[in-house]
Order: sequence, then C-alpha cells, then structure tokens
Amino acid sequence: MNYTTSHSDDAGARIGVELARLRLNAKLKQSAVAEAVGLDTSRLSRIETGEQLPDPDEVIRIAEAIGTDEAKEYAAYSKRQWGSIDKPSFWHISRPELAEAEDYLTSLAQFEGKPQTSEAAKAQAQLHRETILAAADYLRQVDHSIAFVGEIGVGKSSAICGLTKMLLRPDNKGDSPLSKRVVLEVGSGRTTLCEVQIKSEGKGAFGLVIQPHSSEEVFRSVSDFCASLVDSLEGEKGRGTEDGDIRGVSEELGKALRNMAGLARKPEKGPDGKTTRTDPAMELARACGGNAAELTAEVLKRIRLDQRTKTEFWFEGDDRVSGLEKLRDLFASVNKGLCPDVSLPRRIDVTVPMPLLGKRPFGLRIIDTKGVDDTAIRPDIRAYLDDPRTLTVLCSRFNSAPDSTMQQLMENLVMTGAERAISERVAMLVLARSQEVMDTQDDEGTRAETAEDGYRIKSDQVRWALSKVKGVKDLPVLFFDVLKEPREEVADQLAGFVERMRKAQAQRIAEAGKAIDELIRRHGEAQTKEAQEKVRKRLRIFIEQHREIGAAMQGSYQSFISTIGRTHVRTVWASTRRNGAWSGLDAYHLLGVGTAVNAQARSQSVFAGLNELLANMLGDVELEPAYDYLNELRRAGSVWRERFLNDATISGREIYRAELYADDKVWDECVEFWGAGSGYRSRVCNSLEAWFDSHPHLEQASEKRVQAAWRESFLAPLATLCSSSDLLETGAPK
Repeated sequence: MNYTTSHSDDAGARIGVELARLRLNAKLKQSAVAEAVGLDTSRLSRIETGEQLPDPDEVIRIAEAIGTDEAKEYAAYSKRQWGSIDKPSFWHISRPELAEAEDYLTSLAQFEGKPQTSEAAKAQAQLHRETILAAADYLRQVDHSIAFVGEIGVGKSSAICGLTKMLLRPDNKGDSPLSKRVVLEVGSGRTTLCEVQIKSEGKGAFGLVIQPHSSEEVFRSVSDFCASLVDSLEGEKGRGTEDGDIRGVSEELGKALRNMAGLARKPEKGPDGKTTRTDPAMELARACGGNAAELTAEVLKRIRLDQRTKTEFWFEGDDRVSGLEKLRDLFASVNKGLCPDVSLPRRIDVTVPMPLLGKRPFGLRIIDTKGVDDTAIRPDIRAYLDDPRTLTVLCSRFNSAPDSTMQQLMENLVMTGAERAISERVAMLVLARSQEVMDTQDDEGTRAETAEDGYRIKSDQVRWALSKVKGVKDLPVLFFDVLKEPREEVADQLAGFVERMRKAQAQRIAEAGKAIDELIRRHGEAQTKEAQEKVRKRLRIFIEQHREIGAAMQGSYQSFISTIGRTHVRTVWASTRRNGAWSGLDAYHLLGVGTAVNAQARSQSVFAGLNELLANMLGDVELEPAYDYLNELRRAGSVWRERFLNDATISGREIYRAELYADDKVWDECVEFWGAGSGYRSRVCNSLEAWFDSHPHLEQASEKRVQAAWRESFLAPLATLCSSSDLLETGAPK
C-alpha cells in the first residue's frame, strides 16, 4: 500500500527504518539531520523508530537533508505513486523490475479506459496484465527454497551440511570421520527419520522445531513395527513369511520407535567373552505370545505418547562451533527418538543464526527431503518440483550418476508436461569421492589424471545419459566432494540458479511490456487491424478443430497398478493399511499422475500444432504488426497447458479418492492377502484392478472433468483473445 494514503503502523515502521538506514549509511547523527530539516531531534528519533509517521513532505526533506545520491534517489522514490501493485521497499532486490511492471500496468489501465479501445485490444491487454501481475507477484516475494532429492544413502545430508557450513572441523589429529562432523545425523543410509528444513534467522538463536505425526499415524507406525516382530517370531518357528520378507517399518523408523519405547537392541558379553545383541522388542513379542494386538498395546503404553508434547528447542551458542555442536547432539536425539518429551517427527525444522549459502539478497530455505526408496513419484517431491519458487536439486552418486530413480523422475515430469520446470528450476548434483573421480575412464580407457579431468569425463557421460530422456535439455550438472571441494563455488552456482529463476520473471515483464507498447502504439492502424484479424481467424479455425481432446487410451489407474508391481511388498502392505494414503506409495497421487499422463499424451499433438501455427504466423511478413501479440500468445500457451494438466491431475486424484479411500472392504481385503504365500503384490494388483473395473463411473467422471478442464483452462482464454463470443456461446465454456 502506498504510504502517502495510509497511516498504518506497518507503513510508519517501514519508512522510519528506511530513513534511519539512509542516515547511518551517510554516517550522520540524528541531531545534524534534524537541524538541517528544522525538526526536533526527538521527533526524528520517533520517526526512525516507527512511533510517528512523517508526512510526505517531511520524508522528502529528511532525505534531501541527508544529501547522498542514495538519499536523493529515495526522495524521488518516496514521491512516486503506486496504484497497480504494492509499493516495495526502497532496498527491495527487484524494485526496478517492479517499478517497470507498475508503469506498464498503469499504461494498460489508461489505454483500456479510452472509448476508442476495441474489445479485441482489451482482451490482449488482459493477457499482458495477467503475465505482468504474475511475474510481479513472484518478484515481490524474496523467499526461495532449494530442495535436495535423492536415493537413500546418496549423501544428501552430508552435502547440505558441507554447503551450508554446518560441518564441524576435524579434531586435532585431523581424522574425525565425516559422520562425526555433520550437524544433521548421517550414516551409511537410512539414518534421517523424516524431511528436514533448514533456515537462517540472521542474528537469532539456534532452534529445532518438530512437526509431529498425528496420534493416529503413530499408532499405525507402532502397529506396523509390531507386525514385523510377529513375522520375525513366526520365522523363528519355521513358518515362512511373504516372499521371504516381513511386514513393518523402515530401518530408521524402527530405531526411533525402539528408542521411544525403551526397546533398543544392546550389545552384551556372554560367559565366553563374545558380544551378542539382545533384542528387548523380540523378547516382548515372545512374552505377548506373538499376539499383535497385545504387543501393539504394550509398545504404545511404553512410548507414553500423552507425555510427548514438546515441539520446540531454542538456545544461544557461546560461539558458532559450540552452537552447532549442541544442535548436532539435539538433532541426533530427536531423530533417534531419544527425547522423552518429543513425539515421532513428521518434519524437523532447523534454524541457524548464519547465512546458509553466504549472504544473498533473497531468503533461502534448504530442504533435505526424505530419501527415495521404492519410487520418486511421491507427492512431497512433486510439490517442490511444481513450486516456481523452489530449485530442486537431484542428487546422484558419482559412479551411478544419473541414478535410475532420478531418470525415472525426469521421465515422469516430461510425461506430465512439466518440461518447463526441468528447464527453469532443476539441477543435478553429482556427489563425488576423490578415489571415484580419479578412477574415471574415458572411452579409450584412459584414467583421469586430475579431478577436473574426472569431472569432465563424468559430465559427458551424465549428459549423454540424460539426452536419452526426451524433453530434458541442458540440465545443469554440478559436482561436489564434501571433503575436498571448496563449498563456495557450488554454493554460488546454486544461488545463481535461484537468481536465474528471478531473472526469468523479470524477462517476462520486459517481454510483455514490449508487447504492451506495440499494442498501444499500433492500435487503430489499418495494417495492424488487418494483421490481427488474420491471426484471430486462424485461431478460430484452430479452436473449432480442437473442441475436445481425443478419447482416453487406457485407464488412468494402470500406472498405479504397475507401480504396485515394482514396489517392495512392505511398502505395498503399509499403503493398504492406510487405505492407499501412504507417503511411500500414495495411491491418489499416482492416480492423479496417471490422469495427467493420459491427458498429456492426448493433448500433446494439439499444443504442438498450436506452436507450429504460431511459428508459421511469426514467419509471415504480412503479420509483422502482430508479432509481439503472437509471441505473448506463445508464452501464454505454455501457462494454459500447465494449468490444464494440473486441473487434470487434481480431477483424477480427488475423484478416485472420494470412493476408493472410503472403501474399507477392498483395503481390508488387500491387507489380509498377507500370509497367503508368495504373490502378495499380484493379489493386491488383481483386487484393486477388479475394483477399478467395477467402478467405471469414476473413469467417466474423471474424463468429464478432463474435457471440462480442456475447455476452461485452454480453449476459453484462447477464444476470448479471438473476441469469439460466438465460439463461447456454441460450446466453449464461459
């Protein structure tokens, strides 16, 4: 809000802080500035603290009295009126771009207000306005995330600690293992219990905030853990388990539950001097006679969930090292389930009083996602990939880069029409170890002589592998050895990718602004009218030819069924126990993805046809007056495409969820398939496939919504740009 029309406390505080900063930058005392302006020093002091709001003339006089070039620029800034978007801070990183956006929006409003402006021109103006408002809103916010994604044990946590300076120095002998130096607990894999988010709060304290699981999920996790004990007990009795596997929870979750219940395995020396590990949990299972319900009740009783209510820890560090050491110990305790008053974490938020990737003009949050086990097609990972403010870093081991799971993830993004996300906000980080790098060989079998040679050879191999993933082009590939490489270089590269994301939005403002200038300058010209009418005519024909996308090719649920067949039986069983809503295998996310893949396959040729049509018109010299309009239309087309596929994803996900999640019968049947011998996954697949086949109305409802999304998200805005009210009235939705 423009402070000249508001007397809010927030406005006063902001203006006061800005004036105080200008004065301090000029190294002037309050008394000197107050005397030059003709104010009492106490008045200036209250203005700078936000206690009093100065009038506009006062602000200008104070700035001019400070007298620096910066202060003079501030005086001009303070005079400027902002009406279309909120006025940013004088020191906002994107103030010049936001000012440019404000100018363009003001010009548009004036243009649209003229009586001679045609309806067709107003439709074009609205397209440009939406582009600029979206880009300006993006730039106005200064917080971004960098999400690290990778397989279990790939080394994400170690790399994050190295990049963020959350890595303690070796001991005096210089032989401290990496696992003892990182603040986030690491091991050989399956160590981090849940997602971890790291943020900086400047000069604040160190902090740990726990987002706990619900009581219901804790109960289910304990029940799953107890099921694994019962299966192990059955194995001791010579009774086989499902395909040689046992039900249960992940290793890291099992450790936490054991610690929470006081059932940790401990080494003991026998009479012969040999060390053995006793298992109190198995002993408890035997005492309960292998009764899963009794065992679950006993473990829950020992956990004392009602007493685990603490969710925050804050402390000051005497210095950076001591603070990080205390944070490391506290994190390990929470991550292992050793804090008696902390529940099972769903997410752990870590706060440190220092910049994460060096000082940047924007805020950064670092996210250590839960390691990928069976599949990377997970809702949490996709949410970060879809977030335009998040840089997603795909992590791979040096020897296997790019990991098959990361390739699978990128293939899925392409199949769901998210190529723009890959090109704009995804990078690959290859985590290296010095010996692996030096063992790298080129095509002729020549080993690398230097680390740079090894990286160059591996980079070529990675790019060749990625080139086989259709739709993936020029993916940035970085290398990082947490024990060798200077972190600043990789940190700068990652921060540079975030800057590139912001610059792309600034470029959209500039491109839309150029189109606005051309629209206003050429409006009313006979040649322009003729060119734009030719464009609209061709687009009308295109709309008529594509009122619907082709019929669905296969059931959207087929990809979900296929995923079950490739997923570990323990994960499948855990998902069926939760009616398909399990983070490791989320049925509804996969059903939504399947719907999007189907919609993308059916609409791809249409969008390709539109791009070709626009390219042909851009090559027609007679349509030169409409070039800027056509270029903006091409950019808008990619936005409409993403919106359509997102709507398709939501439709498939929620339509199936409404009935499948509530059908306890089919899920209970899938759970009970366990113990019937080998082929558990096949039985689950057959049961769920039969359920889908018996509910054809869901596929029909999903298809109806996909067709509606096609019209609403794509055809309708295109028809509006063609000034085609007749098209809207004869089929395309309003």
